[in-house]
Amino acid sequence: MKNSLLALCLALLLSSCASVRVTHTDIATGATNPSAIYLKPFDVSDCTFIGRHHSPGELPIRKSLAPAEFTEALKEELEEMAPAVVLKNGDMPDSGWLVEGSIDLVDSGHPGTRLEPLGDLFQDGASHIMIHVVVIDMDAKRAVTTDSKDVTGTQTTAVRTRRGVVVYEFDVAGGSHSTGKLGSITARASGTR
Repeated sequence: MKNSLLALCLALLLSSCASVRVTHTDIATGATNPSAIYLKPFDVSDCTFIGRHHSPGELPIRKSLAPAEFTEALKEELEEMAPAVVLKNGDMPDSGWLVEGSIDLVDSGHPGTRLEPLGDLFQDGASHIMIHVVVIDMDAKRAVTTDSKDVTGTQTTAVRTRRGVVVYEFDVAGGSHSTGKLGSITARASGTR
């Protein structure tokens, strides 16, 4: 695909709730055609989970499963661009693109309130999600310069190369907006699961 950022955003759209859009971009280099894509399960340690999560006892279970479920759904979409693999804890790829990030907000909303006459107008009950994404090209090398003094006090400069250059870094946000009881092409109806 020519526009990798657009493809990655599309994958995020299809693997998250309803419609999402890029809200902020820190880095966009125009890199394309990864040889492979490796996904680190997204971090949820600072994620805020709100909305209808069935019961308070179920929330910790949902939070613990969110990284694996989201990353697996994202993997399925990114396989359209290149072979994709979800990494296990401690694994680090030697080549291809590494996709990592954090899920910052998951608001499941309250689908029942979308059925009320003014619920659609004020987006009452709508779901929301916020995600931070970092894409690192592991094939690229960057020079890292360090300055220090040796034992005699002479200034020394060392240049080392490290693998990995961030090629994309951006935030996405979205949700069901005012999708009502009948749903839409991007969100299911509130009466279904």
